[in-house]
Amino acid sequence: MSTNGVPRAPARTGSADPRAARVRDRLRRAAFELIEGRRVERISVSDITQLAGVSRQVFYQHFRDRDDAVAQAVAASFRELAPGDGEDPRAVIHRLCEFSARHAELYRNLYPSAASQQTANAYRDLLHPACLRLVEHLPDPATLADFVLGGIIEILRLPAEGSAAPATAESLRRRVDACLDVISGASVTAHFEA
Repeated sequence: MSTNGVPRAPARTGSADPRAARVRDRLRRAAFELIEGRRVERISVSDITQLAGVSRQVFYQHFRDRDDAVAQAVAASFRELAPGDGEDPRAVIHRLCEFSARHAELYRNLYPSAASQQTANAYRDLLHPACLRLVEHLPDPATLADFVLGGIIEILRLPAEGSAAPATAESLRRRVDACLDVISGASVTAHFEA
């Protein structure tokens, strides 16, 4: 804890040292693998360190706690979905649909937990710029981007949560595209007929 009451970041969190980056990556990959198979509360720091092949001391040089490691692991996987320069914003959203369908169990294992808010923020950070690009031609694009973002999150959340039938990447893309087509003024009849 720092003198102002804010928790200090672990010493190696932002280290550019290639060895530290490799260890941090191994820890993140271990945390990601574990969260795909079990609920957060059933994962321990020892589970992560054993799978990564490092000590607890090394773990705490990179992460504050288990939830920090899990959240950063999931956030890192979202960053891999980030758009390329000038890429169609729908392509980013489609990749997220594929990720969500492929990793639905991850969502169920993550929510609710202390790591879920950090993960939700990373999700929003990835999607918001794409949503803003989709509505930049409309009045009040900032508000509309928030609205579109919320709708996409809801479409992806329900099947993963078990509130709707399990979804395929294709069914998620079709549902998201139907909503995006309404915003862009295209006909949506074809999306809902499938």
